[in-house]
Amino acid sequence: MSKWKVLIADDEYIIRDGIRSCVDWLDFDMEVIGEAEDGEEAIELALEHNIDILLVDLNMPIVNGITAMKTIKKKLPQCHMVVITGYDDFKYAQEAIRIQVEDYLLKPVNPTKLANILTELKNKLEKKEREDNYLELASTQVQKNHEQLSHRFFSDWVEGRLVGDDIEEQLQFLDLPDHPPEGFIMMKWIEGHNFFEEAERQKQLEAIKHLLADNLSNRLHAFFIEKSQFITIFLWKEVPSDLAKKLEIQVQETLDQHINSYVTLIDLSNIVTRYKEAKQELNQHSQFSPLVKQSLDYMQEHYQDPNLTLESMAEKLHVSTVYLSKIIKQDLGASYVKILTDMRLRVAKKLLKNRDLSIREVSERVGYDSQHYFSTIFKKAVGITPKQFKQQM
Repeated sequence: MSKWKVLIADDEYIIRDGIRSCVDWLDFDMEVIGEAEDGEEAIELALEHNIDILLVDLNMPIVNGITAMKTIKKKLPQCHMVVITGYDDFKYAQEAIRIQVEDYLLKPVNPTKLANILTELKNKLEKKEREDNYLELASTQVQKNHEQLSHRFFSDWVEGRLVGDDIEEQLQFLDLPDHPPEGFIMMKWIEGHNFFEEAERQKQLEAIKHLLADNLSNRLHAFFIEKSQFITIFLWKEVPSDLAKKLEIQVQETLDQHINSYVTLIDLSNIVTRYKEAKQELNQHSQFSPLVKQSLDYMQEHYQDPNLTLESMAEKLHVSTVYLSKIIKQDLGASYVKILTDMRLRVAKKLLKNRDLSIREVSERVGYDSQHYFSTIFKKAVGITPKQFKQQM
């Protein structure tokens, strides 16, 4: 099957027939898809077949060749045009040059001259096709690696490894404005690092990112996530002072995850300093108290005990139950029950991969006397029963 579609437009049948029959079009990967005897028909056929090459007479009825070429060029800018004429008219030649015709054929058409022009056109079309294929492949690769490229850019930028021109070029490459964002909101995810396996942690992180993106859909923004903990949102328009707090609340209410946030305005000269300040501020604000660290250590040591309760732990740590509950929620953004449950289920998933252990044995090893209660808790958190999870493994 031929690649390139050719239209011959001339009001004289003998000229059209002569052009069609004087070369073997298949030698050039071309096919004559039609003939037009006036300019109006030429326009209609050209657009209908989305032609690649137009061989067109300048002097045709209804619509002349120049007008037909202009109309077709406007609709099909990639179409290559060759003028066929018996006229030595300077005015027409000037207009044809402005339309960027490829060449001229004088009547009667010389087969050798036509073959030479078609060879040149074939080379141009193939070159353009290769370029388009390369650009499409490159574009596909960029899209596939967009997140990775974006992460590398922001990482280099906040670490001070980029200068002004590099920043603007890379922003454009990532389909972002070529000027710096007005500011950013940095968030620190408090809970995820301590209680999830890696796969679950990444799943939770993606859920947080998607939720934030949904809430920012009407604002031009870009994400930069560092160490699965710091989520920075760069914003190119105004950064409302209450936006960060609204996002915190949304994440807390929708995903039951706790984040702290820090908002700042930036420019090209202070991004490195502002980024460091934001991290320091969030690290200070998010630092666990000694009592919370003791509580986490105690839970880690005793999660297998079915009698472990907030009251018993508070007694061991010599604080009131109310105070301990409050400080855990304040520092970790989650209740004692949720934190203990996450710890137990994290271990349970590992144990369920062991074929030799029954579900009852697994439930007992992670601190549940009742297999039924364990299964209920597991399904609520994971979405499937321990039995289904074990079968999948």
